[in-house]
Amino acid sequence: MKILNLKYLFDGLKNILRQLYVLYSKPINIYANKSSKKRVLVSYIKSPFYLKNRPIKHANVIESRVIAEEFFKLGYSVDIVDYRCTRKIDYSKYDVIFGFGHPFKNSFKLDIQIIRICYLTGANPNFSNEKEAMRIRDIYLYSGKLLSPRRETYWPWMNVVINSEMVILAGNDNTKNTYEGLNKNIKTVPVPMIPSKLKPNAILGSGFLWFGGAGAVHKGLDLVLDASSEIRDEFSIDICGPLENEKDFFKLYESKLDKNNITFHGMIDVESNEMQNLIDKNLFIILPSCSESMASSVTTCMQFGLIPIISKECGIDLGEHSILIEELTINEVTRAMKYALSLNEDELLRKKELSIKHVNKINTPAKYREEISEAIRFIL
Repeated sequence: MKILNLKYLFDGLKNILRQLYVLYSKPINIYANKSSKKRVLVSYIKSPFYLKNRPIKHANVIESRVIAEEFFKLGYSVDIVDYRCTRKIDYSKYDVIFGFGHPFKNSFKLDIQIIRICYLTGANPNFSNEKEAMRIRDIYLYSGKLLSPRRETYWPWMNVVINSEMVILAGNDNTKNTYEGLNKNIKTVPVPMIPSKLKPNAILGSGFLWFGGAGAVHKGLDLVLDASSEIRDEFSIDICGPLENEKDFFKLYESKLDKNNITFHGMIDVESNEMQNLIDKNLFIILPSCSESMASSVTTCMQFGLIPIISKECGIDLGEHSILIEELTINEVTRAMKYALSLNEDELLRKKELSIKHVNKINTPAKYREEISEAIRFIL
């Protein structure tokens, strides 16, 4: 018990120190260009630059490193600051500020000549908040239970989007449309998938994998569970994501989560044996999300041959490789799942092959580098 208490104490202290570092640590120099006086401040995340050989667990590690490298190639010295940092920053030494968050927002408070490139990794926050609230209302009308929003976000983004020289947006045209009319220079870039040593699945089963982040309602898990009660074919559902704290959701859907063909795994390592087992077991990746930039959980699974069953709000271009969830209702998710289960072997093999081809064309780190470089060069 004493060892357990010490662990909690150590973890708590570590979180406090991390928070203090994030809020108050000054910008750090990543690249120094001695042949040029040009300097850029990137307001994003610092952690990818602590240990260059650390395992990549999230696409934002790739994004951060590529952004810094591309500015250096353009002749800039590159400083990095955490987007949550609240300390005072001397902006006068910078020619460009790139990113979002407090340091980016605070640059507008000063009368300085600086090029601002806003980098956004989600749909319009107003759009996203509205869509999640509407999904919560749908559940209330269906069940009589009012759940709490989990992805609701507020920050003073409107001014920075409208008054930046450019907005670079992770997503596709559907994501871009949520910002329509706010800035004439909005460029989209794909979300890079994390290179993996895992292997594509080799069988044609009948398993559905729901793989997402926090916000079960936002990402449509309720629709998948409700639809599962309407399907009589043999199938299974595996659920992966950091949802343990969403106790109101688990209480409401306890009876459906408790079925023999439905398994909750929690958050898993995408490079683990457990992930390989889920890839081998499942044929479909399903995400009826109400708002995304470009759902990296889906593209991660597509590289292993899982067939995406997705809403247009997932920010992934649709085509023969995918099955569209046309609206976020139980009936429509049921239809999409039944359609998936009705496909013959040839149709499934074709969609698997096209799914892999799609992400290898659109979502590689090399493609991200090409697109972000082109966008930055456009404004500079």
